[in-house]
Amino acid sequence: MKKITFGTDGWRGLIADDFTYQNVGICGWSIASYIKESLINERGVIVGYDTRFGSKEFAIQISNIFLSVGIDTYLVTEPTPTPVITSEVISRGCDMGIIITASHNDWKWNGIKLRNSEGLSLDKEELNLIEKKSNARSKDEIIKLYSGKLKGLLTEISPKDGYLELIRSKLPISEIRKSDIRILNDNMYGTTLGYLESLLDDSNSSIIVDSINNYINPNFPDIIRPEPIKINLKKISEKMKKEKYEVGFAFDADGDRLGIIDENGKVLETYEIFLLLLYYMFEINGKRDAVARSLSVSHTIDTLSANYNVPVLETPIGFKYLSKFLNQKKVMFAGEESGGFGSDQFPDRDGIINSIYILDLIRQTGLSISKILDEIKTLVGDRCFVRKDIDFDINRRKEINNNIMNIKPKEIYNFGLSYSTDIDGIKHVYNDGSWFLVRISGTENVVRIYCESKQEEITELILNKVIKLIT
Repeated sequence: MKKITFGTDGWRGLIADDFTYQNVGICGWSIASYIKESLINERGVIVGYDTRFGSKEFAIQISNIFLSVGIDTYLVTEPTPTPVITSEVISRGCDMGIIITASHNDWKWNGIKLRNSEGLSLDKEELNLIEKKSNARSKDEIIKLYSGKLKGLLTEISPKDGYLELIRSKLPISEIRKSDIRILNDNMYGTTLGYLESLLDDSNSSIIVDSINNYINPNFPDIIRPEPIKINLKKISEKMKKEKYEVGFAFDADGDRLGIIDENGKVLETYEIFLLLLYYMFEINGKRDAVARSLSVSHTIDTLSANYNVPVLETPIGFKYLSKFLNQKKVMFAGEESGGFGSDQFPDRDGIINSIYILDLIRQTGLSISKILDEIKTLVGDRCFVRKDIDFDINRRKEINNNIMNIKPKEIYNFGLSYSTDIDGIKHVYNDGSWFLVRISGTENVVRIYCESKQEEITELILNKVIKLIT
């Protein structure tokens, strides 16, 4: 059996290789053991799943494990976005949410995400405990300890309506419905099917919501993987250009990430989406509370926030670090480079809710996405941000990590160092605002390089030198 390893947001594995019924069962027994040993409330768990191959069957398998050791289980009746499961965990007061999903990975992968009773990703210590149980304790031992005559109660649920009602109660849905915005939606064959339509498109509304890739297909045809980034959004971009929609939205397979396409068919960078959302919070909602970002995010976030005298906190990569700040009301908005954003109203990252923020921004400004970005860029200036992912053989992981740790910033760019941090990989920030970050992915055999500067030539110079040194 391959070792079960939890990364920044759960465990992922190749279907039929390491993500098998046997290993999912071992992981399920370990989670059950953790719940019985560490969570004394016993308020039940929610089990959800996405549209991937076998996700429903894996969810049923894990549900049966929980039931056999006396854990009440709520099992969703259809593929459901991760943020909807998070919302349901909170509203029902459950101990945990378990979602069978590999998020934005390609069709060959599946995985397990976990959410605690507050809707947050589990701490590293908690994940380490489950991971240790998965790789040490036998199924028979757990059955002997916790399986008895009293079985858990199974309840099948459909949390969509409750989630949509929550959004209607907190966001200006009725006002947005009165607008005549034309929206094109790319659901990427995932769990967000029908959500925006249910919220916005009814007989009394002048708004238009059209969708593509709007059915379940676990092969995710015509896209490399269900991640809302430029390489996967050619189809929606072309349709935007031809048919004159005002905004396009794209969601990853489990609905927690958002991509945006402007009225000209241009796919926005994730930092541009972050800027739009912050501008909405600052300019439209008048908020001035602190903001948090992952350390891989463009520093234009800091520049925009400084215009409104708002402090910015920097965290390691992984939305669990950001959601803690949101849940504790230490910040009012937070975002990561991979397209996940959350607010103090909704502390888990949520593509659907963030698309509503953008629609309200368009409605209240009366401007197109490109025009709003033009206004923002008069405040933040021009920046060139690049991310480069490099695959490597698993046997080189230690070597690559040593190369990263031994990088000398003066060898890359000799402009004087502002600060360095090793809270997640290695990041060096220079006095002219240029910076680079190098880290190994927590879920894949990939080294990620992030680089930003005011000039494209400097960004390319730094990027190429970093690649040469680490590979």
